[in-house]
Amino acid sequence: MSHQKTIRRPVSIRGIGLHTGKAVELTLLPAPPGSGITFERADLPGAPTIPARPEHVVDVHYATTLARDGVQVKTIEHLMAALSGLGVDNLRVRLTGPEVPILDGSAAPFVALLKTAGIRRYLLRKSPIRVQRPITVRAGDRWIRIEPADRLVVEYTMTFGHPKLPAQRVVLTVNRETFVREVAPCRTFGFLRDVQYLWSQGLALGGSLENAVVIGEEGVLNDALRFEDEMIRHKVLDLIGDLYLLGRPVHGKVTAHGAGHALHSQLAREILRQHRAAEAAAAATEPAWDPPLLTPEPVSPAAL
Repeated sequence: MSHQKTIRRPVSIRGIGLHTGKAVELTLLPAPPGSGITFERADLPGAPTIPARPEHVVDVHYATTLARDGVQVKTIEHLMAALSGLGVDNLRVRLTGPEVPILDGSAAPFVALLKTAGIRRYLLRKSPIRVQRPITVRAGDRWIRIEPADRLVVEYTMTFGHPKLPAQRVVLTVNRETFVREVAPCRTFGFLRDVQYLWSQGLALGGSLENAVVIGEEGVLNDALRFEDEMIRHKVLDLIGDLYLLGRPVHGKVTAHGAGHALHSQLAREILRQHRAAEAAAAATEPAWDPPLLTPEPVSPAAL
């Protein structure tokens, strides 16, 4: 087990939302132990809050969206991945708009922001959620599976249906070092052929070559990729962020093919269901504690 963490001091950053295209300021604030991650809409009366929990996921269409009482926060996954990678458990995320800023399309700017804020460790310990038995969720030919392991290991594969973009596969043991070095810098991506459709759906209104890898008919339109397999590594980034809605690290071997936010979210809910069932079973079988009957020892007159 390790200790719960928050940040040492508030930090802020400005940007635009990938899907809304709206300018937004994000401020990260320390939070007490056991409080978890909460999002605050500072632009709305009363600054309503939404806990970052699986039960508050309401939309997984091209991003992960949380909502409570009619208030939404969109595109949380890159920030959540950074919090997971650096082990930050308790945080208030204050926003002046409906969407977390996309910044450069990766988790690296959030990692840098957290390092600027500094990490504070609490005495309260945390333990990972350990997967007890395999869980698989599917949607057509897309699927994701997790099985018991003593750490988080991810194997992700994907085919893109593009003649210039071959199938990709990555296998990573996820820890702080591998996340910061091999996952956090990887940017979100999309296809030029889909832009008109996304705009018609009110999506990707803030997207550009500055915050996404864009793939045209002849291949990648950006000047360069950060990794040869940057796209599949970004899928791992999204997975890490979506699983961190569980509020604790997850230990298990994840194998995924073509999965996305919808299957990530379903997997998180199934992991939570299994974990709660295991806790309930353990509590039911644990014997009740009966205090022993104490008989006073005789006291000799010399001791009085």
